[in-house]
Amino acid sequence: MNQKRIKALLEQLNERVYEKEHVIALAFLSAMAGESIFLLGPPGVAKSMVARRLKLAFRNAQAFEYLMSRFSTPDEIFGPVSITKLRDEDTYERMVEGYLPTADVVFLDEIWKAGPAIQNALLTVINEKIYRNGLFSIHVPLKGLIAASNELPAIGQGLEALWDRFLIRLMVTGVEDMGEFDRMIASTDESDPLIDDALSIHSDEYATWINEIQQVKIHYSILEVIHILKNRIELFNERIQNDGSAQAMLYVSDRRWKKIVKILRASAYLNGRDTICLSDCLIIAHCLWNEVEQMEEVNGMVHEAIRQCAEEYLLNTKDLKNQLIDIRERLSSENMLRESYDPGIQLVDNYYYQIEGVRMRERLLIFASDYQQLDDIGKQFFLQKEKYKANCCTLKKFDPILHSKANPKQIYTLKKGIRSVLINGYEYKVLCHENCTPPPVLSTEEKLDKQFEEIKEKIDIAENNWAMGLGSEIAELDHHLFLSETEKRTLKHIFEAQKNNILRYRNEWKELTDAYRREKQEYQVERPENDLFT
Repeated sequence: MNQKRIKALLEQLNERVYEKEHVIALAFLSAMAGESIFLLGPPGVAKSMVARRLKLAFRNAQAFEYLMSRFSTPDEIFGPVSITKLRDEDTYERMVEGYLPTADVVFLDEIWKAGPAIQNALLTVINEKIYRNGLFSIHVPLKGLIAASNELPAIGQGLEALWDRFLIRLMVTGVEDMGEFDRMIASTDESDPLIDDALSIHSDEYATWINEIQQVKIHYSILEVIHILKNRIELFNERIQNDGSAQAMLYVSDRRWKKIVKILRASAYLNGRDTICLSDCLIIAHCLWNEVEQMEEVNGMVHEAIRQCAEEYLLNTKDLKNQLIDIRERLSSENMLRESYDPGIQLVDNYYYQIEGVRMRERLLIFASDYQQLDDIGKQFFLQKEKYKANCCTLKKFDPILHSKANPKQIYTLKKGIRSVLINGYEYKVLCHENCTPPPVLSTEEKLDKQFEEIKEKIDIAENNWAMGLGSEIAELDHHLFLSETEKRTLKHIFEAQKNNILRYRNEWKELTDAYRREKQEYQVERPENDLFT
């Protein structure tokens, strides 16, 4: 599939179109999947224009357009009964030429006003592409059926089966951007655009593409998205039942789920891919809602399902997050960093003590383990601006070899006081709790080297998976043919948030690793320094 060709075709279909590009794109997608689309909106918002433009995408296509009323008859939709056949052959058969059974693209306005006879015939036409004409069955050439109305089907009127046939459901409104509005009302050319023959799709080509769409692969992550959505819909319905809410429940039939996968396959194929990806899944939001009030809820469900799938299945960062929490808790325990020696001293950010009264804008921290190992002789520390904590500086053990480039003016001699620390001879209190109890007896330290290595390996894998998966999708997202600009921005935010999470986990791993390494590290020989806190 040539994505550039489809893009060029859509661009020509959208000539002199104002804020309906996304609607036309989804109407085209539904037609290429052999499905139907429903447009909800008030009169005069160009719903019928969408159908007329869609017809132009197919070479030599026949179109049928009809405004339904409660007086509409099957003759007006499917063709009049042949009097000759009825008289001479006693056969009830319609003359269908020029009517819906011979059309490639159909537009039915005010669809819910159709009578039961028309509705029943439409069910077979939409679902099976068959029209039963007397004793014979006609395979209709229907590619896309667009229905429209300014209202949803009434409850209890037997319209549920017909409503379920419309896979994609869109809200269509008037032009909102004032610049586009001005151009729309000032335009005088209302003719249809000319479509290059090289871009339009002929019948043989369409049949070939339909078969090739069926061969598009489904990545396991797509199935996970659908599983998550099914579970969320069940929970949504349970909540409505338990609350006794008047809100309508979400019902998605098995047939509908199957057709959703079909539309996702078509999206991937027309975008030049042989596999469905997560970006295609945003289209699902247009396929689930039954009431206007459900649209926001459904959008949230789809976004969350994509996010959860990325986090738990593609990147496995949820497990990574839990491991980091576990190791932080273990490092914070009395068996590790010795911060529990004195329960009267308040632990800050899990494994730091905070030094009070220093004339600095930033918070001044010291590792709890470093503080516990201070003595009356003095040990050398250097001041370092924290990379991973905002508005924080940390006093860290000084190594003349490792920290040879350290500023001499930022090297200090520290001694331990009673819940205080002496910095170059000046005493500063350590942040404490109000009630102090005797420190517990130090227990044996536990080795965590293997767990640190496992976490690092998982972070490396997550970064690689993001680059190969979500990162690649972001790079291609601007060229996706069937997502609105808002949907593209939303998806970019979801994917980039996952990247930021991985970066945060790596920084946290570095921080924890540094704390653990310093816990095991022996102090070097210190040298005296001048007082710097005066």
